[in-house]
Amino acid sequence: MEIKSGWYLIEQDQLHRVLTHEDFAKLEPDSYVLHQVFETQREALHEMSRLIRLAIKDLNDEVNKMAPPRAP
Repeated sequence: MEIKSGWYLIEQDQLHRVLTHEDFAKLEPDSYVLHQVFETQREALHEMSRLIRLAIKDLNDEVNKMAPPRAP
């Protein structure tokens, strides 16, 4: 199924991107992971922002596990 008016949220080279159908159609088939197709750019950007916030939180948790405990 091809949605020509949608906005595509993809992950490519470990980065999230929001693309129009025209830009999405130009991609090499195995060069990205498609997360979801949205009706509006706003919805796609909101979801991309949410995914980035989750990745930052996960990275922050990992860094905190590796950091030595603070002295009182």
